[in-house]
Amino acid sequence: MKKLLLGTILSGVLALNVTAANKEILPGMKDKAINGAINLVTGIVEVPMQISKGYTNGVGFIKNEAGSKTVGTIIGVFSGFGNFASRTVWGGIELFGFWSANPENNKGVGLPFDAKYSWEWGKQYDMFDPNFTDATLKPVGRKLFRGLANTFAGICEIPAQTIKGSNEGDVVKGFGKGVWFFFSRNIYGMGDVLTCIASTPVEQPGYAWTGEYPWSDLENISNIDK
Repeated sequence: MKKLLLGTILSGVLALNVTAANKEILPGMKDKAINGAINLVTGIVEVPMQISKGYTNGVGFIKNEAGSKTVGTIIGVFSGFGNFASRTVWGGIELFGFWSANPENNKGVGLPFDAKYSWEWGKQYDMFDPNFTDATLKPVGRKLFRGLANTFAGICEIPAQTIKGSNEGDVVKGFGKGVWFFFSRNIYGMGDVLTCIASTPVEQPGYAWTGEYPWSDLENISNIDK
């Protein structure tokens, strides 16, 4: 019964929003589903790719070539399985949550994947960057904070979007959008928390929610009213 009720609510929410902006939303849903399916199926390729990159690139601070390649290979094993897990989680979110809204992008949030797809060489992330705090700790911290915020404060979207809808003369649409954003933020929030120390795709296909955090639109409404 709960699943049926949830499905009914989500169907209504999607109908309200897709009807209003189908030219923008539907292509995003399609792109996200395709991207998610690719990452879900090919995420395992990260394991041999990261091992190969680790061996080829080595580790910069070790001057002995054999030692550098050995340590690089070992790191590649760990990063390979980490990236595999992260791509699988993100792929599942995008494929089965194709209907959801999402962050506009993940720039500066989480450690970036080397490339868009697992089989591409791209640019390997340097975990031994001298600027460790800025290069590693801050993105991981931002991802964890965003994940916790979206998971536990996503409910803020319902009053925020309802008020915005009321101000625009369509309170029902605003409420529907709020419910949609609420469920969407919960899904991506849990994804961020589960993969906070793993890599994250930089670009994000799909329809983006309007505020950086769940309470952003409430703050904007409050500032306008002052």
